[in-house]
Amino acid sequence: MASLVLTMAPTALAEGYFDSSIGGAAPGFQSRWWTKHNDYDADTVIQFTGCSTLGASNSTEVQLTKYKTGPLPDENRGRKTFTACFNSSNHVSRGNWGEQRGGGDEYRFAIIKIDGVDYQGRLNVRDVDVWY
Repeated sequence: MASLVLTMAPTALAEGYFDSSIGGAAPGFQSRWWTKHNDYDADTVIQFTGCSTLGASNSTEVQLTKYKTGPLPDENRGRKTFTACFNSSNHVSRGNWGEQRGGGDEYRFAIIKIDGVDYQGRLNVRDVDVWY
């Protein structure tokens, strides 16, 4: 008897999605912007596949920031440390920041640390996927 296995993207019903890559990013690197319009419709997930650096690195710290419209201050939405993507070019690290409020606010992620430090290193990521 044959069986069928279905797999879905982390947030198959997400409002939006983009993919990219990162080449030679230092701590402080920021991704492109994305705008969230719908409130709490799906989790915000950032996924890295195939991470490497010039040296022997095994982690990178990623922060999601919400840039508020109007006079309110921007919000740090939390940090995740990615390690699995350094194991080989096909290994994946995935961070789930949960459901984020929409209303036209803009988001982006930043590379905060590479191998635990915020002042050196250059990160390469073969494939970056963002669902929001």
